[in-house]
Amino acid sequence: MKIKKIFGQEIFEYTGCIHIHTEHSFDARGKVEDIIEDAKNAGLDYIAIADHLSMQAKKSLGKSKFFTICGYEMNDSKKNNHYLTFHTDQVLSPSLSAKEYVKNIAENNGVGFIAHPFEKRITKKYRKFEWTDWSITDFDGIEIWNFLSQWTGTINFLNLVFRILFPYFSITKPPSKNLKKWDEFNLKGFQKSAIGGIDVHANRYSWGPIGFTLFPHKQLFQTIRTTIWLREKLNPNNYETIILTALKNGNSFIVNHKRQHSRNFYCGIISKTTKKFALPGENISLAEGELFLSVYTPQDCTIKIIHDGNKIQSEYINKLSIPITEAGFYRVEVYLGLYGWIFSNPIYVTENNKTK
Repeated sequence: MKIKKIFGQEIFEYTGCIHIHTEHSFDARGKVEDIIEDAKNAGLDYIAIADHLSMQAKKSLGKSKFFTICGYEMNDSKKNNHYLTFHTDQVLSPSLSAKEYVKNIAENNGVGFIAHPFEKRITKKYRKFEWTDWSITDFDGIEIWNFLSQWTGTINFLNLVFRILFPYFSITKPPSKNLKKWDEFNLKGFQKSAIGGIDVHANRYSWGPIGFTLFPHKQLFQTIRTTIWLREKLNPNNYETIILTALKNGNSFIVNHKRQHSRNFYCGIISKTTKKFALPGENISLAEGELFLSVYTPQDCTIKIIHDGNKIQSEYINKLSIPITEAGFYRVEVYLGLYGWIFSNPIYVTENNKTK
């Protein structure tokens, strides 16, 4: 946990990794206690485990005081429509349709995120797992950036060794289709959040006496992270509810930590008249008067401002402030060269306290 000042107020920052598999997934390895230790060593504040159709990892938490959330990854009978499901003790049957299990989870106060919605593959050797039913609207958010999904989408027989040795060249930025679909839902007023996931499996491969683990947890913990901002310090007694509420509301941003740390990053919209301000996932009204969107990054980079899905500003700089005169949603994208670095959740600007 870090405390930073944004617009003069203390904000509590918690950085974590989401979409983690353990030995309780049929296609993954790693003991829960070892994964938690790796997370601590990586400087994380929380992790979110989502094994395939299993919550057995929860039994392995013991008395650990590390902020660990245990959910599961749901899918349908065709193994599509993967859904990261949290705040529930019931593992549903994959015989249900995506519409049925998303509705069930929402009605039972669960929290769910669509996982790797538009996967791509350049070889048919590796199948893709896609989200197929976009008529569903009662999900909470979308995983717009997934390490393993993007990496797998770049490999074939010819480049496999290179991609294993230099995996970070594959992790460029969130797929444009993910960003576009996310913006579409927000433009319709649904206020859907975004998360980043690592989808770590830590598979072990062996050739006789030679063996190696592909992308162990401690390696991927240094890549795509989701950082939440809270106005009050996290309460250890109900941390799961607080973290999931922040992720659901979009009080967060996604960062590729491998590119650069984001310790001094901030963004928000402040009224110079009333001094009220909104951070990602929050609302602020034009009635507050003299609104400005401010962004600060630890180094010079390309800062892009997105309004209602359209880019309205792009500058190579480390500090940016622009006036806000129109309602809608505003989010920030930050790039280091051609590589995506930081992607904020939207800040919602309303007219007369009503969301556009």
